[in-house]
Amino acid sequence: MTPTPATSSTNSGEAPESNDQWSASPQMHPDEVHVLIAGLDPVTATAALLLADAGVCLINVTDPGPVTSQDTATGPYPPALEGSPREYALRKLLRNRWPRCVPLSAPELFCSSVIPSAAMLRSASVTGPLPQDLTVVDLAASPDAHLPTITVVTDGSVSLTWPLVPWYRRPCRECIVNAVRDARKVLRDQPPLDPDAVATAHSLALTTLTRVITASGIAVDLLGQSLNPQNTNVQNTWDAESPGTITLRYGLHRSTLTPRADCLCALDG
Repeated sequence: MTPTPATSSTNSGEAPESNDQWSASPQMHPDEVHVLIAGLDPVTATAALLLADAGVCLINVTDPGPVTSQDTATGPYPPALEGSPREYALRKLLRNRWPRCVPLSAPELFCSSVIPSAAMLRSASVTGPLPQDLTVVDLAASPDAHLPTITVVTDGSVSLTWPLVPWYRRPCRECIVNAVRDARKVLRDQPPLDPDAVATAHSLALTTLTRVITASGIAVDLLGQSLNPQNTNVQNTWDAESPGTITLRYGLHRSTLTPRADCLCALDG
């Protein structure tokens, strides 16, 4: 069915019609948004800075790992912070970016899903040659089971982003490894780029492009959920019969993968 476009008024004194999805419930303000970010690789760090630019002040970040030379090469961490704990470095960048931002590194104090504007971003990175070489920041205590959560995984110049789902239905380690393996096969069988377009398959320019595009999409999804928490559709995109799709980014290339529907992490429980 072709959607019917909203009508607009030529009378400058009348307000244009708003989208029903947004007008059906009270709007939240960016100051009321709470975001927990576990794992502060360059993609999630960039997403945090974009959220701060949008006025999100209550950001809780956790990742005690050090800022590496790879982090500073592809941004957003400056070389002066290399070796510092990622959570300390990002808190410093957030405060410099937006004076009203109050970043914390205390995931145990993060609010529950009872707060409608709360959401979580978790990341994992493939740090070796094999998909199994996966680094994930573990939390001492699990967040609220119904906390809306986005998972993003980076593998060199490739990113994989799962749909927004409740925490208890986040992809497990085995599903992440399988998705990384599938993504490598897709790119190997159908290379999306002219070999002459970049210096190497994992050039810094390509990695940076993937980072910025992926982080922008994540920031938009988190804001869309947190500013309009009554929009429950975004939390119901994953089920056993019709699983949501994983977004694969490789520079300007975008495609989708289908997650495993037979794993317990994709089932209601």
